[in-house]
Parts: sequence; structure tokens; C-alpha cells
Amino acid sequence: MKKVLAVLLALVLTVGLFGCNQDVVDPEVLEVQLIPSRDTAVLEQQRAPLEALLEAELDMPVNVTIATDYVGLIEAMKAGQVHVGLLATASYVLAEEQGAAEVILKSLRYDVDDNGNLLTDQPLVSGYKSQLLVAADSGIESVTDLEGKTIAIASFTSTSGFVWPANLLADNGLDVMEDVTWLDAGGHDNAILAILNGEADAAFTFKDARTLLEDDYPDIYEDVLFVMNTELIPNDTISVIPNLKRSLVNDIKEAFINIAESEEGLAIIRAVYNHEGYAEATDDEYDIVRTYLERQEEWIFE
Repeated sequence: MKKVLAVLLALVLTVGLFGCNQDVVDPEVLEVQLIPSRDTAVLEQQRAPLEALLEAELDMPVNVTIATDYVGLIEAMKAGQVHVGLLATASYVLAEEQGAAEVILKSLRYDVDDNGNLLTDQPLVSGYKSQLLVAADSGIESVTDLEGKTIAIASFTSTSGFVWPANLLADNGLDVMEDVTWLDAGGHDNAILAILNGEADAAFTFKDARTLLEDDYPDIYEDVLFVMNTELIPNDTISVIPNLKRSLVNDIKEAFINIAESEEGLAIIRAVYNHEGYAEATDDEYDIVRTYLERQEEWIFE
């Protein structure tokens, strides 16, 4: 874990010159990459359909791939190998600090109540919360009860899986490095599965990630219990490399918005990331993420 966090800190602290005085990029094939925030098999099923819709909207070849992890996508954008990244909140901030990404859209979702029900009768929201989930027999009823426990997370760059939860633990007097054990499960669904499989006592996921598993585990809401929410988190992004041709950037914005408004497209983005639509975004909406990331510079894991 020390190596993982060291990479993240290098991304935050090092201000790269990528994008400065560079030629405008006008690719023959648009490279789009997805983050592996859930099981890659699920993402793989939607990759080709999303690729086809983007090609139809943009009238150009598009190649949609799945990143190995968040850091890999950031590095690919920094190197210009990927032009469009569907970056999670914290990953976007890390990429922007390196001059590798510029946010163009934020995702919209239905809000969720504490029982996992989508509030479909209310407007879509551009923020979400992380939730603390626990095994039904864990005895965990509060953040302080996590001391000495194993917590499963999607990844160490996941905003809802680690960044917000780690700050929550620190706010409640827990030593983030010493008082708990973190288990990198490789996806929000896998973090919940770690509870079900007895590998973890608790998990932090986006709210309510239990919906990802309810078809296969009908008792998920009885076996994995909701404890509490974190503070609001800005939604994840669709970001581009900063020197991408401006007219193409505008076309990409329009393409994703149009896809979300179509029946076929909405089914795809729901399956991939539980997105319900997109709205234009600005970088200053993510300043709170920078504050939280700066705080965790002191946390170095063995």
C-alpha cells in the first residue's frame, strides 16, 4: 500500500508541464477509457455498445477500453494515449494537477435514501455520498467502532471508497494508518462481496452500491447493513486531455449528453456507472477534493 500512496502523492505534488505549449491534438481515432470502479466483466459487456454510440454521434472512429486502474488511466492521459477519460472525482483532481485532464461534464444520478431506494420522484443530483456498510453480525454501529477492523474499499484513489472515508475516520479520532486495516477489493461491488465472504468487517462504497449485487444476492440489504453517510462528494467526471481540439471537445460534450438522453444510451451508462445523465462542469467544483487530498499527504501505509 505504501507504493500505491506514494504514486498518488507524486501525482498530487508534482506539477507537470504536460499541455503547456503543445500542439493541438486532432486524433483520427478517439481513445476513450473507462475506470474499473466495478467488476471489469460488467464494463466489458457495455464497452462495445458505448463505442458504437459514440462513433455514431461523432462520425469518427472511437476505441473504448478499460483501464487497469485509476493511476493507469491518469498516466495514459498524461502521455496522450487516451483522449477522454471517465474519471472518478479524486482521480480527476490528481490528473488535473498533472496537466493531464480538463473536466467537461459531471455525471447526474438519482439521490438514494438510507434504505437503498432511488428517489426517482426527485431531480437528478450532481453530488453523492459515501456510505459505511457492515456485516449484519459485526456489531459496528459507528465510525469509532471500526477500530481494529478490516475495511474493504474499491481502491486507494476512490473518492467514495477511500478519500472521504479516510478523512471521516480522522475526524472521529482514529489513526487512519494504525487503527484499521484497509483491503483493496478492486471495485465497489467487490468491496461489498468482501463483507459477504467474511474477508472484511465493513466497507465504504458509493451510496447505494448494494444495488449492484441485489439480483445475485436477494438478501443483500439484510446481510450488509447501512450505518451512516459521509459528507456530499462531487460526482465523477468525463474529462479530456487539455490540448484536444476545441471543436472536438464540444462535440464530445454533446455526444455524451445525447447518449444519456436516448433509451439505448441511458441503459448503457446506467449499467456502467449508475449514471442518469450529464451536465457541464467546471474545475472549481472539485476544490473540496483538493483540500481532502492535501490532508492525507501525511498518511503513508506499510
